[in-house]
Amino acid sequence: MRGDGQRRTFQQMNDNLSRVAALALLVMGLGACASRYHVDAEAPNYAAIADIVVKVNKTELRELTMHFEHLAPPRRIDPSFRAYVVWIVVPGHAAAKVGVLDYDEDRREADILATSAYPKFEVLVTLERDLSVATPGSQVVLRKLVGKG
Repeated sequence: MRGDGQRRTFQQMNDNLSRVAALALLVMGLGACASRYHVDAEAPNYAAIADIVVKVNKTELRELTMHFEHLAPPRRIDPSFRAYVVWIVVPGHAAAKVGVLDYDEDRREADILATSAYPKFEVLVTLERDLSVATPGSQVVLRKLVGKG
């Protein structure tokens, strides 16, 4: 009897280890599909940080998920600023406006999703007075070169 119990316990441990190993391989495989970047902001928003995740989808587009924390309300930095705007800059091309950050002033957080066809580009976040602006303003609070190429 004792031998059967030990064999079952050993088999259960073996099964559990196999499951853990399979899960670890799956997680490592998922991690290889995405590039992650942690970015600290520039003046005047020193406390702000951003996490950017870039995944390549089936059509070879780069899908960006960006989450920002500790962003000061734009009007606190300067009463004329209205919002944070995100841009993608590819060398040799004009800056492309991704959009205005979906900013939660109470939590001081923001999120935005975007796509890019280019394997390497710079993400810029600027403070803007006019939400319909077509080019990045001079008040850059965050910049990060992402991708490979």
